[in-house]
Amino acid sequence: MKCTIILIVAVALLCVKPLIAEENKEIKGYNGLYMGHSFFWPSEEKLENIIPDSTVVGHKQYLVRSGGAGGSPGNLWANKKRRDAGQRHLDTKKIDLLVMTYHSPENSSAEHYGKWFDYAIAQNPETTFMVTIAWAGHLYKADKERLDYLKTVGQRFHDTLIVELREKYPENKILFCPYGLGTYELIDQFNEGKLQGVKYLLNMDRKTRGESRAKKEQLLNDELGHPGELVATLGALLWLQTLYDYDLPSLKSGRIDNLPDIDLKEIATAVSQKIELFNAAYKRK
Repeated sequence: MKCTIILIVAVALLCVKPLIAEENKEIKGYNGLYMGHSFFWPSEEKLENIIPDSTVVGHKQYLVRSGGAGGSPGNLWANKKRRDAGQRHLDTKKIDLLVMTYHSPENSSAEHYGKWFDYAIAQNPETTFMVTIAWAGHLYKADKERLDYLKTVGQRFHDTLIVELREKYPENKILFCPYGLGTYELIDQFNEGKLQGVKYLLNMDRKTRGESRAKKEQLLNDELGHPGELVATLGALLWLQTLYDYDLPSLKSGRIDNLPDIDLKEIATAVSQKIELFNAAYKRK
């Protein structure tokens, strides 16, 4: 009987070991250029902090940024200083990922993205792209009807802008990450009292707002909607999953100092399931 038990355990361990090895398998990282506005670059910064806790190796990031509409693809191209900065990175021919964001139809059309895409492909024909869409501004006063509408925007962007870009550049992978969905989920959970330690969507008392920000007690940092720690970090987790088809529960980190009861990996995993649908064609086999 004892020999039988030992044999069963040994067989079980042989079955488990390959699974563990697969979970810890290294993923080749991108050498990426990130270009965007102030709803974009906080997640870019958080992504760089998260990568060491993942199995992604060789991941590199370069950032060209400008506030507001200046961070849109159209205005980044029109601004000689920032266009030159972006092109200097691309001219190395070592960039294999270009990540950009969206601002408005006036400066973020397929034609605007196309100028950057064309230049990047001319330097490296195998460049991968990711288009990200943040959350809407002034969410501190958004009601449920407004939030429900905003949750559907990603699908409309996919069906128009992203489909058009993918048809124009069929030889290149064009990922789509409407990471604003994560912000809407956080707001929903806050309204339902599920974010323990978060006291405000936005502390409306400007005298004490700085303290709330330092303690990470609010989701947004100002009326326009710049991200607090939770929002920026959740965005980075969604970028990580979209870029690398990453198994987020296996990530070492996932909680924020001062907010130990909020599992961002769990929230990001749920939200990423919605985002994955937009990138099903690129799903790793």
